[in-house]
Amino acid sequence: MIESVTKRDGRVEPFTPNKLNGWGEWAAKALGPDMDWSSVVLETVTDMPEQVSTTLLQQQLIKNCLQSDSWLYNRMAGRLYAALMHKEVHGVFMPTVLQLHRRLQKLGYMEVLDYSDAEYAEVEKLIDHERDFSYAHYQLHTHLSKYAIADRVKNRVYETSQFIYMRMAMALAVDQPRERRMTDVARFYEHLSMNRINAPTPNHINLGTPLRGYASCCLYTTADTARSIAVGNHIAYTMTYMSAGIGSHMNIRSVNDPVRGGAIRHQGKLPYLRAVVSEVKSSLQNGRGGACTSYFSIFDPEVETLLRLKNPMSTEDRKIRGMDYSWGSNRLFARKAARNEEIFLFNGFTAPDLYEALYGSDEERFEQLYQKYEKNPLFPKRFINARELLITACNEWNETGRIYEHNIHEMNRHTPFKETIYSSNLCSEIDLPTGAYNHITEIYRNEDVSFVEFEDEEGGRHTLPGARAVQTGRGMVYPLELQPGDVVNGATIQKITQRSSPEVATCNLAGICVDNVESDAQYEEVAYYALLMIDKCIHLAEYELPHIGYTSKARLNAGVGILGLAHLMAREHQRYTTKDGKQFIHQAAERHFYHLVKASLRLGRELGNAPWMHKTRWPEGWMPLDSYNRNVDQIADFTNRYDWEALRREVVANGGIRNSVLAAHMPTETSANASGTTNGVYPIRELTMIKTDNQRVNYWAAPDGEELAAWYESAWDIPAKDMTEAYAIIQKWTDQGISADFYRKVIGDAFIGSSEMIRDYLYRIRMGLKSKYYMNQKTSAGFKQLGEAEAERKELVGRMVGSAMAAAAVDKQGAAGEGDADGPTASVLDADPECNGSCTL
Repeated sequence: MIESVTKRDGRVEPFTPNKLNGWGEWAAKALGPDMDWSSVVLETVTDMPEQVSTTLLQQQLIKNCLQSDSWLYNRMAGRLYAALMHKEVHGVFMPTVLQLHRRLQKLGYMEVLDYSDAEYAEVEKLIDHERDFSYAHYQLHTHLSKYAIADRVKNRVYETSQFIYMRMAMALAVDQPRERRMTDVARFYEHLSMNRINAPTPNHINLGTPLRGYASCCLYTTADTARSIAVGNHIAYTMTYMSAGIGSHMNIRSVNDPVRGGAIRHQGKLPYLRAVVSEVKSSLQNGRGGACTSYFSIFDPEVETLLRLKNPMSTEDRKIRGMDYSWGSNRLFARKAARNEEIFLFNGFTAPDLYEALYGSDEERFEQLYQKYEKNPLFPKRFINARELLITACNEWNETGRIYEHNIHEMNRHTPFKETIYSSNLCSEIDLPTGAYNHITEIYRNEDVSFVEFEDEEGGRHTLPGARAVQTGRGMVYPLELQPGDVVNGATIQKITQRSSPEVATCNLAGICVDNVESDAQYEEVAYYALLMIDKCIHLAEYELPHIGYTSKARLNAGVGILGLAHLMAREHQRYTTKDGKQFIHQAAERHFYHLVKASLRLGRELGNAPWMHKTRWPEGWMPLDSYNRNVDQIADFTNRYDWEALRREVVANGGIRNSVLAAHMPTETSANASGTTNGVYPIRELTMIKTDNQRVNYWAAPDGEELAAWYESAWDIPAKDMTEAYAIIQKWTDQGISADFYRKVIGDAFIGSSEMIRDYLYRIRMGLKSKYYMNQKTSAGFKQLGEAEAERKELVGRMVGSAMAAAAVDKQGAAGEGDADGPTASVLDADPECNGSCTL
């Protein structure tokens, strides 16, 4: 039993139970009459020694609240934690914003923001530290442990939550016109601190500081030359130490392809992948090595090796565990897998025009070229069974969680971009054009380095820089869009010999917490300030590689995602698995994209359209309604709520919008904690969870969990088909992609059979999902996010053997009922209603 307490100033006083009771009663009184604060206090007293400090007493009270494991007690812990952190960080007197900024500037942690003393006085009226007491504990803990300006070596924190948001707001508005910037400070601060706008981690940490890196991820591709590959490695290294995650695509030869006319046998992709891993892991990001996802085609001649690079059972020479991988396919491969047919393998060296068509929007052209090569007896081919390859890919996803999937055709079809998209980013939600660099000098130039080379009818060679449109018989045309037959400067183009448009794409992110937006009018304003935040970060950022800065400012790519969808759906009594719930998701996704277009249109009128707007279809009035996968309409009866044709006319009249793209739905694993809501568009896994992030531990609870427990739908109870449909509905209204997680219970002797894997894949293709991300499994030992832990070899062997035996039994049963199993189109899926016609894609 406690007898005395030590105060912060060192004084020792007798323990007064009424004071501790007062803490508990105060912390609980705003949360409703059902809070049993007295039990928490009693448990705290019981656990304490005879002499204890007031800090330790408060910490134990908070800990006991968290161990009650519910939303309301998390809120109670948050109120106690807010009071504690105000004292711990600021002492007896809360500083003004000006006082804190001057101190941080003197210490070198902040830049001097160009605001007058009078403007700082206005800021002091805006900041509301009482908001800290409305946050859940895990919000505040994320703010202090990850986002606040701090000396991490000496464990000295300088900011509490409202100071973080005000620093961000002032940094974002500092270069706004004087007549409006205090209004912008107020609106940024309001939407950030009221958890309507969700900012990515780099924005929280770096805004207002000397650190100017705001890109969360970057994407790059390389050509099949030594110089281009070297530039790619340099990009991976540099962008990693600039705190970005990496999405990599390499269009290079395969094992035994000829080099220098056959003088050398090519080593294949593995040595180059190992080089990328070395570059990415050589620098630390927040205490751990960088991260990369490498993208390749299912038609790659090395695909069988590439799919198994993360498998611990692979031999050391065929194992690269230091990065993640994503394999890309299209509808032709899906049909071949559904019909149990073979495909032949190729790459950009063996069939350059076929490879180019694979990464295009014209699927008919690809299939015509594919058939041409297939029938050509002079073209050397190696065939492989498509279904067996698919089962291998799906097994690796199930067993390691880190072999992702992307739909190459859908990425290049359902997009406003005219140029080729080769890959996504680290988390599989960003779909942007990239171009290979020819030489290291190009990436250090702060200008357009694109060019076109062509031959005229007399064999003369010409080079045109790509920055400016040229006069042709078709009118003014940008050089990258020239075609044979065009006449330029008196020369008729006979053959295009090279189109070069080097580019690294960057991810510039924000989120809207849909559970905290109260009306369409508010949504419109929140969307505007979310895009303005991205715009400011693109232009405030420092770019270690100048050409990335040039292309980022020319594109103005934005990826604004949805957060809190699960909370909103539970609050509105909607479920992911019902028709009504899917119609609700449709409304939420449509509302999101409509207001993003309106906001970007407004910014285009205020600041000008993106300089490279001509490289998109926005000037012609592109809308997602023009290119979405029509199979989505089979899910439910959807009705559009907004006037898209009127908006289209406005966009055309304005010549486009401010941003090249607008929406992407990211995981938000950390930033959702800061906003106190559910992750992205995902369903919750449990009502309460312990989340870890690089040694940080957060006790997470679903918002309003006690009240809405019956309406929160657990991800473990949602079939893959329903998750696919939910993502497909969102993809309809998304110009980029989704980090599409899937969930599966694998309890006891349960397994994921080959028929299930094939059926799920075919349905994803049919519904137009651009990508598939983590595989989360719930085993008898509890939840296991395979994407965050290495699978133990012994367990993996057992699961793979069990899955293979079960799959063999299923195939044997299927063969017994199908008659002739040797026919080229024999398939256990042909008559399976779950196939939904995918075998005729």
